[in-house]
Amino acid sequence: MKLRVDQWPYWALAALFALLACLITAGFASSDIFRRFEYDLSDSHRRLFAREVKFDNVVVIDVDEDSITKLQSKLGAWPYDREIYALITQWLMQAGVRGVGFDIVFAEPRKGDREFAAVLDERAVLAAAALDYTFERDASYRAQLEKNSWGDASASASSAYRLSDVTMPLAQLTTRANVGVISSRPDRDGTVRRVPIVYSVYGKLMPSIGLALWHAGSAMPPVIVGERSVTVGERSWPVSREAEVELRYPKNLDSLRVVPFYQVAFAASGVAGMEPLAEGLRGKRVIIGSSSAALGDFVQTPLGREPGVKIQAMTTELLAAGQVMKPRWLPLEFLLTLCVLVLVALAGQPRWQRTMLRQWVVFPLVIVFVGLFVAIAGAYSQAMGLLFAICAGILAHLIGMLFRQLQLFRQNQLLEMETQAAREADRLKSQFLSHITHELRTPLTAIMGFNNINLHQDDLGRDQRVKNGEIVDRNCQNMLALVNNLLDQAKIEAGQMAIQRHPERVKTVVSDALATVEPLLHGKPVALCADEQGVPEWLSMDAFRLRQIALNLLSNAIKFTEKGEITIVTTWADDVLQLYVKDTGPGMPETVLQRLFGAFQQADAKVASTHGGTGLGLTISRNLARLMGGDIEVRSRVGEGTVFKVTLEAPLAEPEIALAPGTASAAGDVAVPATTKAPGQATPAALQGTVLVAEDMPDIRALVTMHLKRLGLSVLECENGEQAIEMALSQRPDAVLMDMDMPLIGGAEATRTLRMCGYSAPILALTAHKGDEERRLALAAGCNAVLDKPLTRGSLQVALASALATRLTVEEMQHA
Repeated sequence: MKLRVDQWPYWALAALFALLACLITAGFASSDIFRRFEYDLSDSHRRLFAREVKFDNVVVIDVDEDSITKLQSKLGAWPYDREIYALITQWLMQAGVRGVGFDIVFAEPRKGDREFAAVLDERAVLAAAALDYTFERDASYRAQLEKNSWGDASASASSAYRLSDVTMPLAQLTTRANVGVISSRPDRDGTVRRVPIVYSVYGKLMPSIGLALWHAGSAMPPVIVGERSVTVGERSWPVSREAEVELRYPKNLDSLRVVPFYQVAFAASGVAGMEPLAEGLRGKRVIIGSSSAALGDFVQTPLGREPGVKIQAMTTELLAAGQVMKPRWLPLEFLLTLCVLVLVALAGQPRWQRTMLRQWVVFPLVIVFVGLFVAIAGAYSQAMGLLFAICAGILAHLIGMLFRQLQLFRQNQLLEMETQAAREADRLKSQFLSHITHELRTPLTAIMGFNNINLHQDDLGRDQRVKNGEIVDRNCQNMLALVNNLLDQAKIEAGQMAIQRHPERVKTVVSDALATVEPLLHGKPVALCADEQGVPEWLSMDAFRLRQIALNLLSNAIKFTEKGEITIVTTWADDVLQLYVKDTGPGMPETVLQRLFGAFQQADAKVASTHGGTGLGLTISRNLARLMGGDIEVRSRVGEGTVFKVTLEAPLAEPEIALAPGTASAAGDVAVPATTKAPGQATPAALQGTVLVAEDMPDIRALVTMHLKRLGLSVLECENGEQAIEMALSQRPDAVLMDMDMPLIGGAEATRTLRMCGYSAPILALTAHKGDEERRLALAAGCNAVLDKPLTRGSLQVALASALATRLTVEEMQHA
């Protein structure tokens, strides 16, 4: 029987994850990005553990820009004739320097070579330039190379840094002077972190200029080049397999003494006042080179861009002081990686898996451990590659976390927990939306209602009351609109928005929308116009949602249009309704149009601060249009206004036949006329009858009672469905206002009970839920109509006038 991977012992899994992490890291290690990060870590390591060097042995003489300028009139342009170097070298020798090195290749004959050669001795070191290609060399070249070499490479070493060729100085200059190779091989990022100190050229050993300058003036010592060290006489330095030393860049490289070339030239020429310079150079090793922008060479280092002559001098000092790093050693780095992986495995024990926080603690633990390891290595001058161990440890931990997550996922699949969790989450979301809708709109009803009542109190004065009431009412309406937008967006995102198509008149929707937004003009010189072009009278559509879209677009147009006109145009063809909203506002640039329909997006911060809003209106409008089989497009230019185009699927429809007053439905319920009071229609002065108000919220119950009494009705009150059933059957009111959310017995159950007991008077549902499902449930329970909260006196008057008139007609028919 095979053992599944998830049934392996923990340590076997840990070993597997460690192996996978190492394989992935090994593949990643060949990439440029890995090397770049490794170089950065290495440089940080070098800077962190950098030491100070006194620079007591080396001085740089720099042919800088200032020197070239000051010597232009006397010596001409750089490079100078060799007689100048002869003069300066002779002066330096007389000053008592221990060695003079030149970071300049004297490969071509030039005026003054004889004088220069005459002053050179064993304390002088001339530069040879490394080449990456091979020339055909004659016997004289090879004789010169053998004379200036430090031995036979094939006999003494197998790991010297191999060069294809070198450009040697003029043979006449190397009669007594030493030769050192100048070569700084950078890493792939162009930074020099190590330099060879011994080269192999045509089978001969050649020292670097730094090593040659360090040994200048002494007899030729024995040279031993091993796999991990180079020994010259009694001194030994750790090197790589190619005889490279890891430079330990000092933190005080700026303290290296640099003497301008012109000062030495003046002193050598006998200029008065330059005598102390010779004293300061006595016993030093001097290297001459240039940092000028035109002819100087520069090297990129972990400390920044530095002149090559300065790096050669630093290398000489570091070799003299033994301040070099031990090269990277793979067994040590393997040990570091192994320790990191063991640490990750220990931290990944099952008892550490209980919380995500504990799992993430592994990362700082790895970093701290690597930091301690590196600190110890730095104290012993050991170069380290850190990134492999860090990446392998982090990957091993992430692989372990992923494996545990996959195990959980597999268990969830086997137990079908995901499906149940999704259903439960969907149910809770719907419940939350329903609850929050009720909780927000119910207190909002009381706020708006009682503030409107304040308009009729005598102690404030009528003008002030009216002004205050209008302000409160307007702000309450704005708050309700914002809440509705948020709820609509939530329903759309949850996929719970349903479109209810009925035969509707487009003209009625447009007229109602224009009448609603007209007060928003506030006296602006803006005309509202409507243009209908060939639209049939009845179309199958969701009038409520079309009105919502039209209101959003018209409201936005009014916000941004200060003068001119706003036109809403409707056309129809091939079962597609098109609605255009055009304005003469400032228009919008293309950058704004690209994000105009994003949720919670507005044109800019100025628009948000000036006009307010949530940025949901256009998002909801487009989503609603798409739910109705269409879309919304926009065209706009700055200074030319904006046009929104709405397209909807709207096939032809036949008008629904409304039940005439006094006609009963198949279920025996009295139907309430579907039409509402048109704008401008006269409002009846008063109503007659008794109405039972079933509402659990005292404030809402008091508000509705006050409205009903002002309409001339008698009112009965109760606070739950149980009381509503008892009072309706005992006192037989002419109508019942039934809240759908009540304790003990809900409004829907109470309505069904009343209908079963023979109560036939109109029952109007009160609800703060605007969903179509809530409306459907209320009507299915036996309610004649549904009134949405917040309630106003006008909405109550229209609904009750229709309901009471229907009951009177039914009673008259029964008596007849």
